[in-house]
Amino acid sequence: MSFFNSEKLQDAQKANLDLLQQISGKIFSSVEQLSQLQFKTLQASTEEQFDGLRKLLSVRDPQGFAELQASFTQPNVQVERLVDFNRQVQALIVDTHSEIAKLTSRQFEAGTQQVQEFVEVISKNAPAGSEPVVSGFKSSLANAGAVFESAQKAVKQAADVAQSNFDAATAAVGKTAAGGKADSK
Repeated sequence: MSFFNSEKLQDAQKANLDLLQQISGKIFSSVEQLSQLQFKTLQASTEEQFDGLRKLLSVRDPQGFAELQASFTQPNVQVERLVDFNRQVQALIVDTHSEIAKLTSRQFEAGTQQVQEFVEVISKNAPAGSEPVVSGFKSSLANAGAVFESAQKAVKQAADVAQSNFDAATAAVGKTAAGGKADSK
């Protein structure tokens, strides 16, 4: 009699490999999106710098230079662009984290189910007197599941706190930038 079903073991290994491939794919996709976001931001910033230099080169009198200098000292556009960039990066991080958490959670549930089936097979075929060992094993399995669920909840709460802190900081920067607009007018 064999407790191990080689077909189920192969299926579990394939499922783990598929999980790793899916996680890798999500990470690569997120890195690609982040790179595109950084590239677009850098490109826009470079264009803005060249535009500023063109304006500087076209200044003909002190009044025009003073007006140009005043336009450069208003950081609102840069602050808004930075806030928007950070918001997009944060959304990308949250989405990536969420997708990976869903993938690993599904795989953990499937693995837990397989282990429970294995424990049931062992408990049905265990020799007399081994009930305490099987009971302890079942209890350990239940505790491991509870620990995983607690860890998942803690990670989600930490992510929620980080997101709300980010939102609060973004709102504060936005208010500061809006206050700067009012002051500069």
